[in-house]
Amino acid sequence: MRRYEDLVLADKAIFVGVDVHMRQWHVTIRTEEAELFTGSIPGCWDALAKVLRGYRPDQTTVVYEAGYFGYSLHDAIRGWGGQAVVTPPSLVPMEYGNHVKTDKRDSRKLALLLSRGLLRANWVPDMQLRHHRQVLRRRCQLLGDRVRLQSRIKAALTFHGIDIGGRYSRWSKRWVDGLWAIDFGDTFAQASFHQLLGMYLFVRD
Repeated sequence: MRRYEDLVLADKAIFVGVDVHMRQWHVTIRTEEAELFTGSIPGCWDALAKVLRGYRPDQTTVVYEAGYFGYSLHDAIRGWGGQAVVTPPSLVPMEYGNHVKTDKRDSRKLALLLSRGLLRANWVPDMQLRHHRQVLRRRCQLLGDRVRLQSRIKAALTFHGIDIGGRYSRWSKRWVDGLWAIDFGDTFAQASFHQLLGMYLFVRD
């Protein structure tokens, strides 16, 4: 015989809010009318899957905020058979007069807003596009690192009173190779500058 709870929830849409952190997630499960569960679980999909085990995937929608944790949770939810919403934090409606954030409150708010249809969903790129974006993002980061290291090299030369004129516009291989020959007159200063040059060559190449 089926449990009473199973009969009541048989045709109910289930809404799940997850406040995601590195070690622990806070989860709230509800229908449109009532909250069914709220609590903390270990921060992994396997733990969430155990909590969701009593619900039908085709009736369950899970929401979490976009950010540091990417789309792996989204993929796991879709693989389980449920619907996943990755919502931008900046567009989550704020409660008037309530600016106190807690994990429990955040997961409850996400579940409630999801049940009311008040959350926007980010477009989630497929795996190949994510990898392409990651390559481009890493390249941009390395370019930024290169510029910062160039500034540090200039600052080191200026700090030690070494004037090489205005020859910073083109960091050619020959010009950079010449920097290795600069004599700082001190072993530690020389080693520190060579570390900077080594880091620059690493990100440049």
